[in-house]
Amino acid sequence: MIVNGKPKSYSGQGNFWGNILVWAVCFVLFLGCLYAMGWWEFETVWVPGVIAMVLAVLTFIIPQGILGRGDTVDHEAIHAENPVARRGH
Repeated sequence: MIVNGKPKSYSGQGNFWGNILVWAVCFVLFLGCLYAMGWWEFETVWVPGVIAMVLAVLTFIIPQGILGRGDTVDHEAIHAENPVARRGH
């Protein structure tokens, strides 16, 4: 990913507290999924099953589908003139 004309090693570089917050939210969703599976019984399959499925999907979609876009590029940062390079000439 390129930001301000400089490549970043990975998409979360420099976002320590944001990364910790997202990890905590996803981990709580995962624990909620496991807790919902604890209520699974043959008489009441649908409610805990649907809750567990939704939480499990959110647990994996948030980091992979929404936040995991490290290959996206800021086209304005790439195609804009680099003012530092101009000063050198």
